[in-house]
Amino acid sequence: MAETLRTQRLLRATVGSLALAAIFFSATTVVVKEGQAVLITRFGRPLRAATRPGLHWKLPWPIDETIPLDMRRKIYETGQAEMLTRDKKNVIARTYVVWRIDDPLTFAQAIGSESGADGKLDGLLTNAAIGTLGEHDLSALVSTTPSDLQVDQIESELMAATAPLARRSYGVQIDQIRIERLALPEENVTAVFDQMRAERSQYAARYTAEGEQAASKIRSDAELQAAQIQAKGTEEVARIRGESAAQTAKVYADAHRIDPELYRFTRSLESLDKVVTVNTSLILRTDSEPFSLLENKGSK
Repeated sequence: MAETLRTQRLLRATVGSLALAAIFFSATTVVVKEGQAVLITRFGRPLRAATRPGLHWKLPWPIDETIPLDMRRKIYETGQAEMLTRDKKNVIARTYVVWRIDDPLTFAQAIGSESGADGKLDGLLTNAAIGTLGEHDLSALVSTTPSDLQVDQIESELMAATAPLARRSYGVQIDQIRIERLALPEENVTAVFDQMRAERSQYAARYTAEGEQAASKIRSDAELQAAQIQAKGTEEVARIRGESAAQTAKVYADAHRIDPELYRFTRSLESLDKVVTVNTSLILRTDSEPFSLLENKGSK
């Protein structure tokens, strides 16, 4: 009987010791999961952050408390804010940011909880966007000319203006900033359309000028070729006429050399044929050339 009582007491003591050990273990340990960090506070003040996955030690409650933090990337979209560009045009911009907690201790001390991060990021991004867009014209955001657009550069400037400050002040790592949406106030829509029309008119005027220049060159080339062809034709005609005249003169010279009397007679007939027609009435001396031929012809 006594042995049984001793066994029961030993069993109860063992179970109690194990229960106390389990309670103590549960109160002094914290398990950190993958993609998570656990902030350990002592009497409500941030003490340290456990970031490596696994088992970590702490003092039991109420001395130490734990606050889990999600270390994965998150996306926050800012509200629509009206801003002024360098050329004094109002735009309504909306951005989004991809961020994550990089330094849990700094994050807890500066912000306190993940729900408070949105307000900090909104103010940080809005101030940076106002300063950055104020250094660019509206055409850097909205333009029909691709070379004028500078959206990528503006986003890089936003990143440079916000990422170091967010890391240093809030323990937040900003991985990406993008301009999600751009809108124009009603009073600026007309100005933007006028600018687009002006740009299109410039393109049209340039293309028209280029076309007129090309047409003028084509006409000039055609006129030059026509003048060259005409000059060549005139030269060829003159050459042929010269050769014909030379051949005719040679024939006359040969005829005169062979029979001068016959040559004079033939030339006289040619002259008479050109001067006298059917309706010609002449009163001339018959003894003058070439009309002496008529007298000779009559005597015969």
